[in-house]
Amino acid sequence: MEVRKQGDVVVMRLSAQDLSKPQDTSEVLEQLIKMDGERKFVADLTGLSYLTSLQCGTIVTLHLLCYENLAVMKLAGVSEKAKVVLRLIGLDQLMEIHHGAEVAKASFGASTPSNTPPTTPGTPLANQQQAKPRQRPAR
Repeated sequence: MEVRKQGDVVVMRLSAQDLSKPQDTSEVLEQLIKMDGERKFVADLTGLSYLTSLQCGTIVTLHLLCYENLAVMKLAGVSEKAKVVLRLIGLDQLMEIHHGAEVAKASFGASTPSNTPPTTPGTPLANQQQAKPRQRPAR
């Protein structure tokens, strides 16, 4: 696995072998989230022509790990065969899939201050922010 940080986004280039070892791969992601405080991830699948069920399970595990820790992971470089599999199991509804790592990285938008977690719709933080009462301006 090749891991590089570009701005406030961590790009992880994952191989078939990485996705076939869910425990090892999720431990690396967990360290990046919990020890380094990272919140924006791109899983670059360039080079994988297809996905096995084990590899799909690893992607789900990585997605859940991010979701539970108020982080976001997007997929990039997914082959057409792999996209079909992701659509069949519904992962395309849970995760954004981009043409390449640069496009996925850019889709996060402008950098946010490191103390501001992402607010993906449906996460506890986003729901909490929506529930805050609006204050009316003083007249």
